[in-house]
Amino acid sequence: MLLPPFLSFLNKHQLIKDPSQPTLLAVSGGVDSVVLCHLFQQAHLPFAIAHCNFNLRGATTAAEAHFVDELSKSYGVPCYSRTFATKAFAKTHKLSIQMAARRLRYDFFYQLIADHSLGQIATAHHWDDTIETLLLNFIKGTGIMGLQGIPPIYNKTIRPLLFARKKEIIAFARAAGLEWKEDGSNASNDYQRNFLRNQVIPLLQTINPNFEETTRVTLEKLRDTATIFQQEIEKIKKEVLSFKEGIGYVAIKKIANHPSVVTIVTELLGNYGFSFEQVKKMTAPQMTPGKVFYATDYTLYVDREVWMMVKKEEVDRPKDQPGNLTADIPALTHWGNQTFYLQCYNKEDYQIRHAKHVAALNYNRLTFPLTIRPWQAGDYLHPLGMKGRKNVSDLLIDLKIPLAIKNKVTVITSQEAIVWVVGYCIDDRFKVTAETTKIVEITAYVIH
Repeated sequence: MLLPPFLSFLNKHQLIKDPSQPTLLAVSGGVDSVVLCHLFQQAHLPFAIAHCNFNLRGATTAAEAHFVDELSKSYGVPCYSRTFATKAFAKTHKLSIQMAARRLRYDFFYQLIADHSLGQIATAHHWDDTIETLLLNFIKGTGIMGLQGIPPIYNKTIRPLLFARKKEIIAFARAAGLEWKEDGSNASNDYQRNFLRNQVIPLLQTINPNFEETTRVTLEKLRDTATIFQQEIEKIKKEVLSFKEGIGYVAIKKIANHPSVVTIVTELLGNYGFSFEQVKKMTAPQMTPGKVFYATDYTLYVDREVWMMVKKEEVDRPKDQPGNLTADIPALTHWGNQTFYLQCYNKEDYQIRHAKHVAALNYNRLTFPLTIRPWQAGDYLHPLGMKGRKNVSDLLIDLKIPLAIKNKVTVITSQEAIVWVVGYCIDDRFKVTAETTKIVEITAYVIH
């Protein structure tokens, strides 16, 4: 009997939050999904059926679709079917057939639960599938998080049969007199899972006849280990990873000497597309500041104490046309993701604010409108307190401004002369002096 352990598993993992809401069962017509339907019916749990035809096995798939439709009628539940051009989708999106089918399937399922107010999706994965997933992830070089098999619940998807062995499911189906459609592709070793199921696992069982049961114990230990590991990673993440103005900062100095620095950084950066091999290079003792690493969507800049990570579209220099800061003071001007506020003061009424985002300038030396633009190669200024001029590029190097931020630096000019490298340095020629009578204060804000 599978019903008592089925109900126990549902309750243990709280898979069904609202028993009155129908669950969408993913039904292929194979023995696993047919048993899933039967158990839901026995448990008096409301459900609907979804069936996908991926057009990969000719007339066989049409027969399966017909079988599933008849199955839904026998239970008196709705059946939602869809046929997909899977091969064309895989080619267009540069995916394997299996990954293309997975994406199409789950997009369809999630749309159904939204359109029909269904509670969750249930798939018929069982214990043997968990073992195959564990082996596949191990072979492909996953970390501890990938060595946990298939979780009972993930987002809106539940797996109520994970407690059962395949042979138990077949025995139950036969004893209940259930009918199902055999998937002929399961006997083929062309797919990785099938090869593991048909070739590898039987060989492992010759070494350990209790392989499946000992794997269950191993998975329990690994899941506990993964929980401890993830808690520690979350604690470290709060200490070393932060975001400001669209830039991610990794305080690498805090963990550089940790014996597991590669694993920690891989966990910190994995969601941003950086690989284990890239992290090994980033954290190597001989790595010099200034190196750049690229992921699909992010760029990471290695610096001495802090690394900077920027989404790729943020790396580009501002594309806005130069903006004008008018003489209509007070004035508020927006440019790109920055806002500039200009205010005018008599010198005797003004106290200079020493802040990076504020510039106090000699009004009488300025010619309006001022211009705000990205800095360019060849730009120069006379840095405050210095004699002679200096290229902006050299100024940013001296200030150790990393490329991730350097590309976003803007300047304000008066008749093409730079008066302020915004946030970093004003020009000595436009400073407030003893003779200054009127002051323009420019405050730069970044819009998040």
